[in-house]
Order: sequence, then C-alpha cells, then structure tokens
Amino acid sequence: MQDKTKDIEIRWAKQLQKEHGRICYSQCISLPTPLVSIVCGKKRLAFWESNNREISVSRDLIVNNPWEIVLEIFKHEMAHQYVSEYFDNADCHGQNFKTACEKLGVHPAFAERSAFDQEHIAAFRGTLPEKAQKMLRRVEKLLALGQSSNESEARAASKKANYLLNKYNLDRIARDETDSSDIRYLYLRTNKKRMESIEKQILSFLEEYYFVNCVIAQIYDVKTDEEYKAGVLIGNKEALVVAEYVYRFLLNTSKELWKDFRKKHFGQRTGKVAFDLGFMKGIRSNHEMMFKEYDDAKTNGHTSLPVAAVRALRVKCQAENNLERRRLFPRLQRARTSFRMDKNAFSQGMEQGKRTHINQPVVHKKTGITALLNSGHSH
Repeated sequence: MQDKTKDIEIRWAKQLQKEHGRICYSQCISLPTPLVSIVCGKKRLAFWESNNREISVSRDLIVNNPWEIVLEIFKHEMAHQYVSEYFDNADCHGQNFKTACEKLGVHPAFAERSAFDQEHIAAFRGTLPEKAQKMLRRVEKLLALGQSSNESEARAASKKANYLLNKYNLDRIARDETDSSDIRYLYLRTNKKRMESIEKQILSFLEEYYFVNCVIAQIYDVKTDEEYKAGVLIGNKEALVVAEYVYRFLLNTSKELWKDFRKKHFGQRTGKVAFDLGFMKGIRSNHEMMFKEYDDAKTNGHTSLPVAAVRALRVKCQAENNLERRRLFPRLQRARTSFRMDKNAFSQGMEQGKRTHINQPVVHKKTGITALLNSGHSH
C-alpha cells in the first residue's frame, strides 16, 4: 500500500512539473523547472525553497481539492520562484511579488495572502451573497414549474426565471457591484478524451444567454493519472451555478431525445451532430422569444426587460469574463469544424428543441444531480 501511495505521489510531482512548463509557455515567461515534491502536513499547503529550487505541495491539498485549485496555489509558489530568479528574493509579498503574480496569471484571491488553508479555499469557491441566494431560490422554484405538461405554463415559468436572472445582473451593474476579482471559473469534467458535439453546442449556447464565457480545456485527474477534456465556465458565482444547472439539464435531455429519435428511425446511428445542432437551434429559438417585448398580460404581470438593455448586459458580462479568460488561457485559439448535414435529423432535433423548456434536470441514476443552490463546487 505504501509503495502504491509513493508511486502516485511521484506521478503527481511529474504532472506538476509538466504544468510548470505549460504555465511558463502560456504566459511567455522563462523559469527553470523546479524540483517538485509531495509532502505531508495540512498547515502549509505549498511552499517554495530558493536554496534548492524546490516547490513542495501538500498531499492533503491534492487529495481534497480540484486540480485547478491546486494549480492556483502552485502558481502562487511559482511567483515566489519568479521573485527569486529575477529580483534576487527582493521581497516576500511586496510589489515584486505582485508583478510576478500578474505575469503568471495568479487569480487575485491567491495573490494577496502569504499562506492558504482549507477555509481560504472554501471562501474562494464560496458562499453566494444573500441577494444572489434569494434570487436563485426563486429561479429554482420557477425551473421546477417548468416541468408542467402545459406548454404555455412551462414557457411562462422559463420566461420569468430568465427575467429574474437578467434583472439581477442589470441591478448588480447599476449598483456598481462588478469586480474582476469576483469572476470565477468552473470546470465541467467529462472524463473523456474528446468532447461530444452536444457538449460543445451547449457551451456555445450558455455563452450567448447565461452571462458566462466558455472554453474547452484539458484537466488532470489525480485518481486516474490521466488528462481529460472539460468545459470551463467563466463568470460570477451565481452565473456559474445557473449555467451549470442548465448545462446538465440540456445534456441529459438531448441524450434522451436522441435515443427516442434512433428508436423511431430503426436504430439510426448517423446524424447525431445534425440532431444536436437542430436541438440547440430550437432551444435558441425559445430563448430569443423570451427577450421579445410583449403585453403585461402575457407575462403574468411581469414587465419584460428592454431588449437593448439585456443585450448590452450580455456584452458587458462577456467583457468582464474575458479578463479572467485571458488570465487562464492567454494563448487560446478557437477552432472551427465542418461536416455534412443530415437534414432530417436536424429538423427533428430543432422541433424537439422548441418543445424543450429549462426545468429540473434528469437525475443521474448513481450520483444524482444536486439542487441549484447546493452544488457546492463552484470556484
């Protein structure tokens, strides 16, 4: 057992050295590859020793936190290394260290402290403000109402939920409560080497309508010692909670609808990409309808927000989120793909999308899907 533990720790150390090289490349800086060691202890989660160019990382940090949190703290220690190499250890957490953190893309929440503990990490992943919690509780009730078999009731519930999300964000900006340090990110792990077409389509949709920016990236899994593809949501905490909820719902719903489509077409295996595109086009059509102004009577007494204001809000949120995206992925390039369209699958998918309204996601048989306010892993 001890040999197995030692073996995985060696693999973690090698992976961190690999991450060191990636970070240096992405941020266009040059640092010697340090010795990386995995150590016991819970009080000091990581530390840099300049005498032998070594970064030590706590096993407890790796075991109990997502890999992206490990990397934030690792980059903090790389900033200490940068100060050692370029400023001759001129300061510990002064201006030179701040400069190093900016060059390495350390999140502000991990650049302002000399030491970290699980409480600090929990605060970063964090509790939502009370106003946000109140808003999301109302949204969750409306999304549950969206299960109604009555299409007009489901549409009205979805519209009101979107209205509250838009209004909350407009009010937040009006109160000048925006701050780049409040922007977070959330990895949607797939445990797969490649992302499915529907996963990519949903990420694109979320970026259009749910106040998040989306990126496809790789993330290391400490249990399997493998790297997998993941969608990355970037936005404020409440936006991440809602966007993840919508992502899970649409992903599960689309898979169930595709199964039904295949049964009706005698096990057809081709056309899934076209079906996914059609499904998401239908979903987009529903959401565009929500942003159109119409009579108070049709919105159950709730006036629609001005379309121009909502669209301007999307642009502002994307600009805020882009600052964080550039910190995380400074060399990101967007890829384009093409394929032959299956018109029947596309049209069928679109019809299904138009009939779909965001409500409660399908519960996973083994793990289940947590409630909107209890996901507990936004960061």
